[in-house]
Amino acid sequence: MDSYYCIVNLPGVPVRDICVLDADSDEAADHALHDLARRWVGFETLYLYCGERVVTVLSNPALGFAEPLPDLPLPVRFATAA
Repeated sequence: MDSYYCIVNLPGVPVRDICVLDADSDEAADHALHDLARRWVGFETLYLYCGERVVTVLSNPALGFAEPLPDLPLPVRFATAA
């Protein structure tokens, strides 16, 4: 069984947070996502997933659309790969 979780993007932060939601349907997960949005001040976007399937994306209306995150420099991106 797949779990519902969301990826939290914050403005100008290259690291994302992950939050697991207590839900058993898309509708329940959507309600939990909106509750999380009210509690998580300053989020830029919340991406809701069920396993690998994207359910919905919620943008912070106070911030408009999210800017794409810049790529990390290659030495940093692969520093822990070896």
